[in-house]
Amino acid sequence: MADQRTIVDGRYAEYQGEIFRVINEFSPKLKLVTENPKAEAWGFKAQTTKHTNHTLYYKEVKRTEVDALYEIKHEARYGGTLFDLYYDAQGQSYIGTSEADKAEAFGLKETDEDYYSKPVEDDEYEPVIYRNDLE
Repeated sequence: MADQRTIVDGRYAEYQGEIFRVINEFSPKLKLVTENPKAEAWGFKAQTTKHTNHTLYYKEVKRTEVDALYEIKHEARYGGTLFDLYYDAQGQSYIGTSEADKAEAFGLKETDEDYYSKPVEDDEYEPVIYRNDLE
């Protein structure tokens, strides 16, 4: 699998030998999205929006056209305990939790209301990646 920072939590589909993010999995057709301009060769259409400063490529496909549909979730094992795992835009890793006692025990600071986090280095935690096949 690619570097864990390149795959964020969410739903994905394997289509024509590539992996794409799925943005509407609750309809008869799946809407796939990628940042890869080579996707135009597979029939993806380029679009830009006010929400992004780069071009995204979209394509709707039938569920039967994808080889796999699954959900990815990341966590981190830090000090033997599981935490949420996420990354900022610069690639810095963070662990987080909404459990105040757990946060206090591991030195996490409140960053949002009732949510605690702290930056961690790659060698300080073990990434745990869950894949849940949806079909």
